[in-house]
Amino acid sequence: MSDNQIRNKSFPILFVDDDQIVHKLVEVYLKNWKVFYAFSAEDALDILDKENIQIVITDINMPNMNGIELLKNIKKKHGTVQVIMLTGENDVEHLINALSQGANDFLLKPVTKEKIEEALSHTFEKISRWKKAMKEIFNKKISD
Repeated sequence: MSDNQIRNKSFPILFVDDDQIVHKLVEVYLKNWKVFYAFSAEDALDILDKENIQIVITDINMPNMNGIELLKNIKKKHGTVQVIMLTGENDVEHLINALSQGANDFLLKPVTKEKIEEALSHTFEKISRWKKAMKEIFNKKISD
């Protein structure tokens, strides 16, 4: 995927983390993107209900509702939204749990611009394949 495709401003992303410093870094890393920001899972769910979010990047360890619970809620209510999990802990259980619950990708802190862009690139490729397949199915039904 080319750099121009990766920087598609029309693809809304939601970043969720309770750490203000991480927010500041991500704001710099994703300054050319259309990004919504939430400091809690509850705020993230409110944003998802109001905006046409395609991708969520969320921390796992947050107070009240953690990232795994947020992932479950997203998959239940907004099933096509792709979720990239983020954590500062090197716990394989988190990775296995997140992926088994439907996470699209997984990032370890400290996160870098390159790591985020690589995860977003993979996610965009997946969404693009899905849209292409859906279009083929739709066109096939029309021609039948």
